[in-house]
Parts: sequence; structure tokens; C-alpha cells
Amino acid sequence: MANALGNNGGRLYSFASQPVLIDCNFVVDSTNGNGLGQRALKGQGVRQVYMHTSATPVGPNPAAGYAWINLKSNYNRYLGGFSGAVSPIAGNSINIDATDAALTVGSPYIITSVGAAAAGTATIAPVADSSGSLASKYFVLYDSYGNTFVIWFSVSGVGSAPSLGLAAPYGTPGLHYVQQSIFTNDTAATIGADLVLTIQNLPSGINGVMSFTASGTTTVTVVTTSTVVPQLAGIPMDGVSPLNTGFTFALTVNDNNLQDWQGVGLPAGLTPAVGQSFVAKATGFGKSTGSVHAPGVSNILTTEVIGDPNLSIAPMPMGGSPHTGGWILVQFLGIPSSGQVPVATAPANGSVIGMSFYVDAKFSPSNIGL
Repeated sequence: MANALGNNGGRLYSFASQPVLIDCNFVVDSTNGNGLGQRALKGQGVRQVYMHTSATPVGPNPAAGYAWINLKSNYNRYLGGFSGAVSPIAGNSINIDATDAALTVGSPYIITSVGAAAAGTATIAPVADSSGSLASKYFVLYDSYGNTFVIWFSVSGVGSAPSLGLAAPYGTPGLHYVQQSIFTNDTAATIGADLVLTIQNLPSGINGVMSFTASGTTTVTVVTTSTVVPQLAGIPMDGVSPLNTGFTFALTVNDNNLQDWQGVGLPAGLTPAVGQSFVAKATGFGKSTGSVHAPGVSNILTTEVIGDPNLSIAPMPMGGSPHTGGWILVQFLGIPSSGQVPVATAPANGSVIGMSFYVDAKFSPSNIGL
């Protein structure tokens, strides 16, 4: 804990009588209909921030490149301050999935949509029956709802279910034996089409919800219907010899959303969220629908206070108001394309501005609320 808080354990030492550190941050948004030129203001010690707005202003409307900050309380002295900008996003949305593979390894990105993992998907490639060769053969299919389906073959009425345990509802929870009827010498494509009809009607245990969707013939694609747990419980498994079908099984999609984000570079221990940044370690990963943007630039190099804040940090009550709160005027400086002398520059919309003001508090009737 001491390391997290610094060498002094989080205590603030100062020669000021009553040192106070006021923090705030907001998103630059000159077109926002709130008439403030910014949105999402956070910071308990700041009443309001007024920036240039193209909407109808609800208070002061400074020229572009300036911010007029109204504190909630009056203070004795302004001791200093600092600020920083978080870059906005730039360019087009980029998907993080391996199919798109559009990220650049080593480049920074900002999460703009957490997305969701693709539904767990398996494939089954059946073989043809030869003179009743599939009779009593079986394979096991696992869903995302906790069910295990033992699908066994009856060939022209010949065949029986294997004995792997007592099925639900009185035996193993979620264990179900499912008969698949085919005809002698059915082709692989015919058997695949029959399996599609059977698999897409397997019940999940939730009223009106099936475990899978299924499609195909020579290769049957099986997709979970669960959005809560998008992964299948396992790869489909062939029966135990000599009751194995000889079918080919594969688990083609079975990652979760967190795995996909970590696969493209989000550090372990972090939960993906809109606004997070990371450095890509792969061009794409998995099948997540999540997306990112490249970082833009805020257009500003530094921020400075205009005038002497000590002359506006403790306004006298007027008009019956017991308290008005101090004012601090700042300007954002950027470098114009035509020269190297910093000029007042409007931060790019979407930039997050963070500011801290270090002040000395003084209890008096003019700063009630400290």
C-alpha cells in the first residue's frame, strides 16, 4: 500500500496554512447542446467549466482556445496548477478479430467498442454408411447450457443406444441419449442433412430455447445459441471403439471476449472497456466483434493560466448570494502550421482535459462550504 501511495503514504505536506488540491476532468465537445463547450465534467471542487460552444451558450462563451473555470468555493491564494490532455480518437473503426487482421503490431489503439465473443462453433464431417456399418455407433455433443448429448445411429431400424450412464432426469444431470435414424448405405451428405435436423432441435433445458443452430451436409456446422456463455463445453467426441463413427470433428470457434482482447494486446488483469488504450501485439485475434480506433491528437502542447488567479479566487458576495466561488481563466496553447510561436488553440473535440489547482483555503464568511 505504501508503494501505491508514494513514499509518504499519501500524506500531503505543505507550508500553506490549509492546502487544498482541486482536480477535475472533462471531454471537449464544442457542439454539445448543453451550451458549455464540454461534457462529462467530473470533480467535486469545480462548479462549472465554460469553453467555446457553437450551441446556444448557457453562460460565458470564451473564444476558441480558452476555458473559464468556476470553482465551488472561495480560497485565500492560488498556489499553482497543472493540466494534461488525453488524445481523442482518429480514423475509422478497426475490428480486432483475426479475420480482419488490420491492427499494426506495436501501434497504440483506443477501445471504442468492447464487443462480444463469437458463438462457439464446431464442425462434424460424417462418413457414409456401408451395409449398416453405422448401426449402434455414436458420438457425443456438448452444448453451452451444461447438456451432453449422446447421438447414436439406428440404420433401417437396426441399432441400440450405448450405455454411458443413467440419463436425465433421474441419472446424470444433462445427459441425454438421442436416436439418429438413417437408412442403409446413406451417403455422407444425406447423413449430414439428417444430423442438421436432429441437432438444431436439441433442447437446452430453457423453455423454447434450442441448444444449437446447425447447417450443412457433407460438413455440418454447429453453433451454440447461448449469448451468456458463448463457448461450447468441449469438442464433439467420437464414440469409444468399436462403437466409434469415424466422423471428423473440430472446434473451430471457442474463445471468449477477454481472451480476444488479451490476444491483441490488452494487459492481463484489465477488463476491456471503452476508452482504454493498449499497444497491439498482434494484427488480430479470435472472433470478437470488438473494435478500436487509432489515437488522434488534442492539438495542444500546454495550458497556462491567464492573469493573476489570486485576484479572482475569492469574489465578494453580490446580489444576495452568500457565495459565488472562485474563477480561473486558462488558455490552451498549440503550434500553428505557419509558425513556431504557440497560440491559443481549441483542443480537438473528444479530447479529455484533466486539470489540478493547488490552493490555500481560508475560512471566512466568503468561502462558506469549505
